[in-house]
Amino acid sequence: MKTVLSFIDWYLPGYRAGGTLKAFANQVSHFNQDYRFKIITRDTDYMETVPYNNVVSNQWNKIGDNIEVFYASADNINYGFLNKLVSETEFDSVYIHGIYSLWFSIMPIRWAKKFKAKKIVIAAHGMLGAHAFSVKSKKKKLFARLTKILGFYNNVFFHAANRAEAQDVRKAIGNSAKIIVAEEMPMNMVLDEWKPRKKEAGLLTMATVARIAPEKNTLYGLECLLHCTEGEITYNMYGPVYEEEYWKQCQEVIKSIPPNVTVNYMGSLPGDEVLGMLQQQHLMFLPTTGENFGHTILESFMAATPVLISDQTPWKDLNTRGIGWELSLNNKKLFAKKIMALAQMKQPEFDNLSKNSLSFANDFIHDETIKLQNDQLFNYE
Repeated sequence: MKTVLSFIDWYLPGYRAGGTLKAFANQVSHFNQDYRFKIITRDTDYMETVPYNNVVSNQWNKIGDNIEVFYASADNINYGFLNKLVSETEFDSVYIHGIYSLWFSIMPIRWAKKFKAKKIVIAAHGMLGAHAFSVKSKKKKLFARLTKILGFYNNVFFHAANRAEAQDVRKAIGNSAKIIVAEEMPMNMVLDEWKPRKKEAGLLTMATVARIAPEKNTLYGLECLLHCTEGEITYNMYGPVYEEEYWKQCQEVIKSIPPNVTVNYMGSLPGDEVLGMLQQQHLMFLPTTGENFGHTILESFMAATPVLISDQTPWKDLNTRGIGWELSLNNKKLFAKKIMALAQMKQPEFDNLSKNSLSFANDFIHDETIKLQNDQLFNYE
């Protein structure tokens, strides 16, 4: 059985890092009978300093069939310790998550080459997209130029979740970039049968599960609610605050939202509780500036909950499928109009949206071609 050595800043039991963590955890759950995974990560969750209380730091933890995780403490995240750890670890290929992390994205490429990995794959996770480059753009563009000049990514493959992300990789890295296109994998699970949830005309409960950050367009979403003057609307926001100053701007907008709209900031939600929470909502709202996949969007469908998102994700033709809407970010009032229309929606029409969403999710998660695509990432023959 081939061994895949992986580097990722945050892994299970963490959950605050969102899509990157979910994407890899889903892959591992689908492939742990086909490959042996050794994962090197931090012993803390995203934006946390207290180590997990259910793992042993600085040693390999067996967490499942053919899955071992090394949770490095902060004082051991340095060149000497990690270089020694990699040198003592047997592996065939290396799978790296992210682009800009010094110890979990950049240095692992050097170690993979130094210790003769048979294949090196980098999952960009949307970090080379235009929406990602809009944050700290000067540093990121300089980094991209330097990697081209130094040939840093020579003989390395990139994992792109779709053709659009493949184009982003070529634009950032160069036309010679080696790319494997493989859709990100859903949770490895059997979905519950559809069950109705109460939907009264005039009432709407919706939620967002995303970090409070510019690239997730949190502020924009709240500004849309300024135009929601009809219906009794409850908006529950789940996710860590990434930038305090940005969150302060959001809080100022919340003060001006009409009284018929209630906004609740709920903090971070453990990953294993997201599906259950979404099953209690009428809508998942995410006017993001860009996603290479959008795991929360798929999870919403899995929860039989329609979505209202921007057109900057791979999820298209939602209205035609009867599972939601993707709208241009040029018109906040149009987002508000859709929210108010859904608030007024009656039970039969909402039931159709909900049933369609679950049916779509079932078709997606049972698509065997997705696993075949992902197998290309780990198979070097």
